[in-house]
Amino acid sequence: MEDFLPQNFDVAALLVVIPVVCVLVALGIASLRSRWLNRRRLMKGIRTRPDVIRRDLCRMAEYFGRLPEADAALWRPFEYGLAAMAACQWGQAIEHFRKAQANASGAQLVPIYNQTGVCHYTQGRPDDALRDFVESARLAKQYGDAPGKAPALANIGVLRRDRGELGSALKQLREALAVARKSGDQRAAAACLGCIGNIYLDRGVLDKALKFHEEALAISREIGDNCGVASGLRNLGSIYRDKAEFHEALQQYEEAHAVSREVGDRMCMASCLGSIGSTHRYMGELDQALKFHESALALEREVGYKLGVATELGNIGLILTDQRQYGQAVLKLAESLTIFLAVGVANGPRHVLFGLSRCDDWLGRDRMQESLERSGLVDGGTADLLDRIDQVRLRRPRQRSTRRAPFVLRRLTAGAR
Repeated sequence: MEDFLPQNFDVAALLVVIPVVCVLVALGIASLRSRWLNRRRLMKGIRTRPDVIRRDLCRMAEYFGRLPEADAALWRPFEYGLAAMAACQWGQAIEHFRKAQANASGAQLVPIYNQTGVCHYTQGRPDDALRDFVESARLAKQYGDAPGKAPALANIGVLRRDRGELGSALKQLREALAVARKSGDQRAAAACLGCIGNIYLDRGVLDKALKFHEEALAISREIGDNCGVASGLRNLGSIYRDKAEFHEALQQYEEAHAVSREVGDRMCMASCLGSIGSTHRYMGELDQALKFHESALALEREVGYKLGVATELGNIGLILTDQRQYGQAVLKLAESLTIFLAVGVANGPRHVLFGLSRCDDWLGRDRMQESLERSGLVDGGTADLLDRIDQVRLRRPRQRSTRRAPFVLRRLTAGAR
């Protein structure tokens, strides 16, 4: 072997260096693995944090059919309804659509039921919305209106997702996507792709979610649908958020907000503001987060989007809880939970009850009950809510021993007196 080595080569030094190099490589691999595992834990923690309510907005699919070609008695009230929707006057829009419905028949009813369902959904009346979408889909099938079937099925999928029925929602949206592609409705296809992407985001399958959101954004850009572009950018921001790439997420959200503001899409604007707030919350910047959630809440109230109002009230209440402003937090959280329970969604109530249980720990039951009554809850509602809070506390025993102490001490002291 020595014949093949340089004359000045030190074999003894080589025998020392090789183990050192192996140790360094092993340490490097261990460090990379540790960082990878920590990142995975962080990414999972972002999705499962109980003190941040996530609401990744799915676009409702709209449909006008051939109504613009109908006679004035039908088209005019439908057109007024669309104008009322653009002004976020959902009740007035429904009234106009009802007038149009009285003059419609056959396939003409398909877009009327669909648009009425969109209004009911935004008002926080999901059962009414579901009936409208189901009827729209039924009529589309009966009268062979293939382009009208896709929006109805897509919107049913959005409602299923809100209720946490992700498998059923995915099935509806895939069927809607196939119909939209077959009929050449690119706008509906983009909406379906975005909603499917959000379901994979809910499940934590980020690569698949990214694929669907990128395709949706590409279609929206191709057809010049700036509302779809804003929604696509916002959804991409959520991918980066869940990857813990917060600065990139903020850039996407801010660009989406700028586009939605330019086209006047106030619901998307509000969603972007809320997402920016949640991202600051993940970064530990509570004051910044509170500022954006309050702006989002004001806009959600303005446009009348009930589910958005409940989400922002809940996030504000959770931040106030972290800031130990428990009395104010209870008022926000109680209002949020009232809306969530009325609407019947999966994402939100658990987080709000978590915040209320923390407030109850620190305030004590008597002060907690007073705060709930100030929120406008009647006696029966207060008792039911306190029972829900007790059930949540039983599911978080670790926090019970630390945060429940002030409440227990107050009760013991009161008993001694």
